[in-house]
Amino acid sequence: MPEIINLSSRIKKQLPVELVSFMQVAGEMAQSQRQNLYLVGGVVRDLLLGRTNFDLDLVLEGDAINLARELTGIKQGKIITHPRFGTAKLQWDKWSVDLATAR
Repeated sequence: MPEIINLSSRIKKQLPVELVSFMQVAGEMAQSQRQNLYLVGGVVRDLLLGRTNFDLDLVLEGDAINLARELTGIKQGKIITHPRFGTAKLQWDKWSVDLATAR
């Protein structure tokens, strides 16, 4: 059986407070809709390796575009959607987050 590693302490230590806060809000919104949200991609690898990476990729077991639209109400930024692929990119200040619908 694979080892389970809880990355919450590394996330809080290695990522800026604004991104940690954003992930918490996004997770709470997903949970309120009974959907699971996952942090994936290179940032997970880099958290394990202790490297800096602020490129967040989130995967939702639900409608990622809808969640991204709801999140723009909190982070007054720009949203780019790709309905064909079920993906969205949120951009605000100096941050960018990609959201994808799990397939």
